[in-house]
Amino acid sequence: MKRSLLFFALVMASYGAVQAQVTTSSVTGIVKEANGSVTSGATIKATHVPSGTVYSGSSNSVGRFNLPAMRVGGPYRIEVTYVGQNPIVYNDVYIQLGQPYVLNSTFGNNETVLDEVAVTRTGGSKNLKTGAETSISRKQMENLPTVSRSIEDFTRLTPQADVKGGSVSIGGMNNRFNQFTIDGAVTNDVFGLNANGLNGGGSGTSPISLDAIEQMSVQVAPFDVRTSGFAGGGISAVTKSGTNQFQGSVYHYFRNQDLTGKTPKSLVKDGDERTKLANFSEKTYGVRLGGPIIKDKLFFFVNYEHTKNNTPENYPVGSSGSNLLEADAKRIYDIALSKYSYDAGSYTDLADENTSNKVMTRLDWNINEKNKLSLRYNYVDGIDVGNTRTASSLTFGNGAILKDFKSNTLTLELSSRINNSLANSFIAGYTRVRDSRSYKGQLFPYVRINTTKTGTYYLGVDPYTNINQLDQDVYTLSNNLTWYKGLHTLTFGTHNEFYKMYNAYTGNSNGSFIFNDSKVGDINPVTGNPYTAIENFERGMATNMDFGYSNTDDPRQGAKFNAVQLGFYVQDEYQMQDNLKITAGLRVDIPIYLDKPMENTDFNNSILAKQYNVQTNRMPSAPLMFSPRIGFNWDVNRDRSTIVRGGMGIFTSRVPFVWAAGAFTQSGALLGGNKLGNGTDANVPFISDVNKLPKYDGAVTPSGNITVLDKNLKMPQIARFSGGVDQVLPYGIKGTLEFIYSKNLSAFNFRDLNLERPIGTLEGADNRVVYDANNNNRRVLDNYTEVIYVNNVNKGYSWSTTASLSKSFLFGLDASVAYTYTAAKDLISGTSSQNQSNWYRVASVNGSNNVTLAHNPFSTGSRVIGFLSFSKEYLKHLGTSISLVYTGQSGARFSYLAGGNLLGYASAGNQYNLMYIPRNQSEITFVQSGDQTPQQQWEALNGFIESNDYLKSRRGQYAERNGARSPFSHKFDLKIVQDLFTNIGNTKNKLQLSVDIMNVGNLLNGNWGKQYTGVGSFWDNSFVPVTFAGYEGTTKKPTYRLGNLNNNTPYYVQDIYSRWSAQVGIRYIFN
Repeated sequence: MKRSLLFFALVMASYGAVQAQVTTSSVTGIVKEANGSVTSGATIKATHVPSGTVYSGSSNSVGRFNLPAMRVGGPYRIEVTYVGQNPIVYNDVYIQLGQPYVLNSTFGNNETVLDEVAVTRTGGSKNLKTGAETSISRKQMENLPTVSRSIEDFTRLTPQADVKGGSVSIGGMNNRFNQFTIDGAVTNDVFGLNANGLNGGGSGTSPISLDAIEQMSVQVAPFDVRTSGFAGGGISAVTKSGTNQFQGSVYHYFRNQDLTGKTPKSLVKDGDERTKLANFSEKTYGVRLGGPIIKDKLFFFVNYEHTKNNTPENYPVGSSGSNLLEADAKRIYDIALSKYSYDAGSYTDLADENTSNKVMTRLDWNINEKNKLSLRYNYVDGIDVGNTRTASSLTFGNGAILKDFKSNTLTLELSSRINNSLANSFIAGYTRVRDSRSYKGQLFPYVRINTTKTGTYYLGVDPYTNINQLDQDVYTLSNNLTWYKGLHTLTFGTHNEFYKMYNAYTGNSNGSFIFNDSKVGDINPVTGNPYTAIENFERGMATNMDFGYSNTDDPRQGAKFNAVQLGFYVQDEYQMQDNLKITAGLRVDIPIYLDKPMENTDFNNSILAKQYNVQTNRMPSAPLMFSPRIGFNWDVNRDRSTIVRGGMGIFTSRVPFVWAAGAFTQSGALLGGNKLGNGTDANVPFISDVNKLPKYDGAVTPSGNITVLDKNLKMPQIARFSGGVDQVLPYGIKGTLEFIYSKNLSAFNFRDLNLERPIGTLEGADNRVVYDANNNNRRVLDNYTEVIYVNNVNKGYSWSTTASLSKSFLFGLDASVAYTYTAAKDLISGTSSQNQSNWYRVASVNGSNNVTLAHNPFSTGSRVIGFLSFSKEYLKHLGTSISLVYTGQSGARFSYLAGGNLLGYASAGNQYNLMYIPRNQSEITFVQSGDQTPQQQWEALNGFIESNDYLKSRRGQYAERNGARSPFSHKFDLKIVQDLFTNIGNTKNKLQLSVDIMNVGNLLNGNWGKQYTGVGSFWDNSFVPVTFAGYEGTTKKPTYRLGNLNNNTPYYVQDIYSRWSAQVGIRYIFN
């Protein structure tokens, strides 16, 4: 069957094609006589003025015409001619990416030359979209403030988007469930290691230079079956092309510590002063050039950009805003050096270093009026040295991660007009990605020291870095044949992706050790108190050890596998009336894994394998993923002043291959593992020599983690419903109301099959289940740790509602504002690239195998996005542009947790236990913690609860997963561009000076612009008021120590994000 499907996909490619994600636009409309009768045989000719590219067609028997596969942007000159009639000419027409432009013409009117700019500024929507979609023009990209020059800074204009750091969630969905294409070629990190979902994201670089992009489009609910590969949103970008005029630009952008604000006032401790960041610099240099090789026929465009950044880490130890103590950091450093002969690296001057190069070249060939060919090549390399430091955690300098990234993408597109009724398009693409990691200093185990009061200290080599290499080769083939027949536009197409993967990954190959405070009874004879985590590190007694290793002769043995995703679709766009278009289609996607993991006969013959019908060497079958869709666009008054649109359909998302790759790397045959400790007792000897780490049972028996996939596992799939109204309001204001609802049909679920049933419950008011803390008693199969079973569930949903207003003024002002509310719930959010982490990092009451529906990290809440832009040329040689963007939104969601191995099955030393909120002191038992008595700890906790409305409302109940939020945040970003024009010959060139100021409110007032916990990434954020300290005597009644209550504030003001930051630029633009 697999071979037949592959053969069918290749046969389909021999007919024309159109891409699954848009790269072009089109013009469509009806030609009529003044008396209302349709005009058959009228000629429509559209000329892209800058390049002389011509697109032509004629109206059919019902007066309709279609000009497909047109360059986005403009200006266009469009002529409508017919024998015996005066021609109708439209000047200055601009078309948007992926949105058909409606141009209805009537012969017999007096005016035959129309300035389309005047029409579009005062009229309604000229486009035929059916669902929520945002187009981002080149002008908007030039005017929007940005210092990162990243794609994410522009997708924030989408009302349904939520941008955190470098990641974008759309419509309340996982940020890894987006699709991103450049000129139709897949630019996603299809393997899924990068949190932002883009190639290069792990190395801190973007997949393309902004100077190479002409337009962008963000689709949330497109009911066109040609769009696919996402459950969140589809982000498409098209690159610039050359024209008949040589045009280019040379530019430089720069920022450093003098262009960044001082410590936010809210983080300054009494008696301290606001301080600047440590010295750093971020520099970008670039050049672009485009022009004709043969006038009107052959054009080129090339762009090169180099970036070099050196950025300091947040929260210097001992400074305002940091909970960490310099004395603790120094003591840990000294212990590592003196006792274990390891230089942990600096804990003061930490900075991230990033260097990247980007090259994009493009050739466009107008073969003739009916055939257009484009060839594009994009190269990116990036090197990143990344450190980590937060308000409550520190990674020493030699724990930095060194990432090396390279990608090459080649795309060919052929667009053809066979005749007036048939058109086709063909795209073939190839993307080659190479990702690798390395480390600083010497190889040393990864050490995590959890101090109860201040935070967590990390030293040694990152556990996921020592053996971590990824090679990806992705081939794309997209095909379509379009048939214009009367009032119908029929589409027959296919989109196919072929993957070749190699992943060498062994987690914890250098060993990982966790040091916690000792439980009651494990007394330091010197202090008379239980050993602290730092003291346990000094005496070499950990609470957990985790060691991963290869079961083959090659210590860097990797997983190799190939996969295919085939897509076939058919669609009918039916112009039922001249003001009503119905789009209906059916798409089927078929994911196929061409290889199988190594067989682990020990597991395959086990009781677990038989009970759940799973095998380590079996991948899911090739399910047919059907996606029917229907949408409509209704021009109520036939003048585009009131548009009612909507639709419903099923969307099949791509999924990070790293989740499926777990079946290859974690079959138990390729890799083994050994875990010791229960997360509470400090009884695991620390071994600093990575060559002496103990394997499980001498590595005779297969061991470690297992990942098994359900044999019927499907790709993530949602049903999405959307409805909207676009209305022209008085004074030319355009208003939109939008509602979107999404329901999970096949979400991914993660469960540990190797975890025995609970043995009972806790004693007291908190009576959640508890497991046997003994590893052998807790596991069904003793020689394996977790056996993660990946299957589908249909629980979870999201919805959003949006209201927006916009207006463009003739004197150069553009204004828009949008309010969106988004709510989303799921069982497991899938915020990690690792299956084990996706399982155990879900906050729950009764353990990770018993999760319930709850808010997810992508549940944005309220979000307001406002945009003002004013441009004006004056005094013949000067021009000024000023743009302001406002983003206000609800804070990130987080959970209140009780830290430690409360339930007894700790995988990584801690569980994500939702905290029980005691009604009174009798419902919680504290033990001595340092110099704090149990009574003092209760009084502090009780005061914390009373100061928090959410916790007060949950007394006698458990906290909810992601049930709380950090405060609403406000952020203004400003951009000012000053142009100086000069004429060289007959062309206008300009020198451009710019300044981008992010969070400009903080520049005006040190208390403004505060950003809070969770602003930098999508994660299951948490706050830990109490930590499990062991059971009371021989009972199952838990005892606790008080955590760091952060002055009764369950969130943190983020230092770097809360400062203003500016970037200055200089650019010369020549024609």
